[in-house]
Formats: sequence, structure tokens, C-alpha cells
Amino acid sequence: MKAIKNNNGTAVATENATQVATAVVASKPDNKERKAVNIASDLIEPSNYNARKTFDADALKELAQSISVHGLIQPITVRRKGEKGEHYEIICGERRFRACRLLNLAEIPCIIREATDEQAYDLSIIENLQREDVPPMEAAEAYKRLIDTKRYDIASLAMQYGKSEKHIYQMLKLCDLIKGIANLVSEGKLTASAGIVVSKYDKKIQEDMLNNRFGKDGTGEWCHISANVLEGRIRNCYTNNLDSYHFDKTKCLKCAHNSTNFDLFADGSSCGKCTNKKCLSDKQTAYLVEQAQAVALADPKLVFVGEQYSQDNEATQIIKKGGYEFKNVQTYNLTSYPTTPTAPKATDYKKPENFDKAQEQYGKEQEKYTKRTAQLDELKEQGKIRVYAKIDNSNVKLYYKEVATKDTKTNAQLIADLTAKRERNSEIANEKTAEDLREVLRKEQIPQSAFTADEETAMYFFMLSALRRHNYKAVGLKIMTITAYQTSENSKSLNR
Repeated sequence: MKAIKNNNGTAVATENATQVATAVVASKPDNKERKAVNIASDLIEPSNYNARKTFDADALKELAQSISVHGLIQPITVRRKGEKGEHYEIICGERRFRACRLLNLAEIPCIIREATDEQAYDLSIIENLQREDVPPMEAAEAYKRLIDTKRYDIASLAMQYGKSEKHIYQMLKLCDLIKGIANLVSEGKLTASAGIVVSKYDKKIQEDMLNNRFGKDGTGEWCHISANVLEGRIRNCYTNNLDSYHFDKTKCLKCAHNSTNFDLFADGSSCGKCTNKKCLSDKQTAYLVEQAQAVALADPKLVFVGEQYSQDNEATQIIKKGGYEFKNVQTYNLTSYPTTPTAPKATDYKKPENFDKAQEQYGKEQEKYTKRTAQLDELKEQGKIRVYAKIDNSNVKLYYKEVATKDTKTNAQLIADLTAKRERNSEIANEKTAEDLREVLRKEQIPQSAFTADEETAMYFFMLSALRRHNYKAVGLKIMTITAYQTSENSKSLNR
């Protein structure tokens, strides 16, 4: 093949490609004339900071074919390297350089620029990012490399490339993908939009999705769905809505596992979704235990509802270990305590008058709630209802059940009854002891000999102990006399 010049002055490969002469192509960057010169291809070398890492073999052959017909229309950009500047490093155009090497061109048209390492680095990345066909993972890495230089931020990159800040941020998020999922995006088995959705979640969740949803070979059920559908499935499987929980979420609002913090451009209309299930479970358990202890402290007679046929949750297990009373009762046999009304938020209403109506309705509900709870507290104090508490997975719910009227007593009455019962049990025990002694005396053979002094004392002691007070007068005793005698005899017995 031989080289000939076409009408626009660019080189075209002919029979002998090694002897192709390329035309000089003029350009005027920065209003300064700069001309392309032919440089021996052996003196040109790729740089190690090129954003493009993969080169499709078929695409290179097509480019080489185009160059063989139309010539190299756009020269590559290089800078001098080496102590004497005897070599040239590619700043922009490595793909064109590789295509020219496929044609075995001895010389390649180049524009020589004077550039520092930083300038060459930036130019190389910027030139690649300006291509329309740049792969998303390569673009993401290129943006990240520019950010890492500390010479750019999201805002300046957006201005540089005419993109939105949100687009730059989302592309940077692709760099947070684990290697397996990043490979799926690079291979086209997962779209860039889907990759951006996945990149929001931590490495453990990504690993689980790769192994159980996408498949390492990209044949999983989640690989062929839209980004919106994918995001919905991830939320259902791996997150919990924080709005559904009642514990203090102050720390959650700034947590890295909160979905609202995944995106700089989130609207922040809700508390977000938590992706750290272990932390969420621990917080919820601590909240439930605290609530259960509080209701038990407020009502010493409260009974917790046990689970007869299912496993207790962790909070219930902790409360049981604390020694609180549990009974296996069915909640459908109980009546629920009234629920605290929820105050309306102005942000939920477009018109002020609708918000005012909601506040008025809330006031009525709050008044009704306060009145009803006061009634129940009074019934509880009178002993007319018994209160139960059930610890479910989201809250501690209160129930109550009416108690038969004839059995109802106040706390003071219950204490008095228990005290009287204890005293009566003590009297019964003493009476039984005396009766047993009399039974022994009836059955046993009594010696004919006279009692010893100790035996006689013991006999009088037990006889007097069993003597009722209303009989003291019949035997000529006074209360103080018998009490003093018993005290004296007890003291002697202890001394002996």
C-alpha cells in the first residue's frame, strides 16, 4: 500500500502502510496556532492515567478500517517525556493510537503540548469523559480520580461537563459498588441506573444481593428489571421504614445506614429507611423493655399477656426474666385501652383552614381520650378492672377486663385482708400444736411417778399457751399476769 493525500489534507493508507506520509493538520486551541506533526509510532507510549481501561477489539478494527479509508482526521495529543524529550506520552487519543498500530503505521499525526503531570492527568480524563460512548464504570472512576486530586468538587465537575450535580454524584456512587456488581455493570448485565440504586447500600447487603438476587454470572432474577422496580424490591427485602418505630430517632437522622443520607438530593420528607437491621432491632428491644417496665411500675397489679403458641420476642424474654407476672390469655377476651390521638402537622395540609379544622378535631379527641383514661384509672383503683399489657413487636399495648363486683376491693382493703389472714394462720398453727399435745397425752402411757419440776413447768406452759383470753377470768388470771408468766418461762427455757 502507498499513502496518498485526499482533498482535505489528511493521510490515507495505501499499499505500503509503513511508508504512509501523514499530512499536517492545523488546530488553534486557546487562540494559539498549533500544528500536528508526524511522530514515529515507536516513540509514542500510552500513559498510565488514562480513564479508559478496556478497548473492544472489534471496535478497534472498525476504527482502523475507517482510518485506512479516510485517514486520521483528529490527531492524538502527546507531551514530551524523557530527559531529552526523546519520547512522547499520550495525553488524549490512545484508542486512535492503538488503531494506527493495527495498521502498522510508521508515523502518526500528533499535536505536541507542554503540560505538567497534573495538566496531562486532567486533560486525559477530561477528553475521555467528553466521549458519548464512555462506559459508566469508567466514567465513574474518571470522576472519582478528578475529585481525588482535590482540584475539583461536584459543582465544578458539573459545570465543566454541562451535567447536573445530581448526575455527577450518582456516577460517583458507582464507585461504592463491590467488585462483583461493578463487573456486572461493566459487562452490561446490569444497567448503570440499577448500579446506582445498589450502590446506596452497604457492602454486606450488596454481597447478599450478588449471591442471592443477581448471581455472579448475571443470570439472577433481579438483573432484568428496571431501576425503579429494583429499588422497591431492595426496600422490601433489606430495609425497615423508620416512621413505623416510636423510639427516639435523633441519632438515626444522621446515621450512615439511613436511606435519606444515601442521596445528597433526597427530599427529607420522612425519617428514612434503616438498612442496619441489627442496630434497629437492638434499639426497638430497648424501647419495648423500657415501656413495659414503665407500665408495670405505674400499676403493681398489672399482668402481662404471654404467648401460648408462639415464641416470645426478645423484649418479652427480658421482662419475664425480671420476674413480672405473665398469664396466657387471649386478647380478644379483653378490651383495648384508648389510643393516644396524634397531633396534626401543618406540613400535611395545603390549606391553612384544613389544618385549623384538623387541630379542632384533635382537641376534641384529646379531651375524650383524657376523660376516658381518667375513668379507667378510677375503676382500676377501685379494683373493678384488671389491666393487662401485651408486648408486641412495635409497642406495648394495654388492655383491661372487668372484675366481678362482689370481689372488688381497694388496695387498702386487700392489704388489711392479707394482714388479718396472716394473724389467723398463726393462731391456727398454735391451736394445732396444743391439740397434738393433748392427743399425745391421751394415747401415751403416763408414768405413775410424780412430775419432775421441768415436766410440771412444761405442762403449765402449754396449758396456759392454749388458754383463750376470754377464759383468763374464769381461772383467776389477768392478762398482764399470764403475759409476764409466759415471758419469764420463755426466758428460763432459753437460759437452759
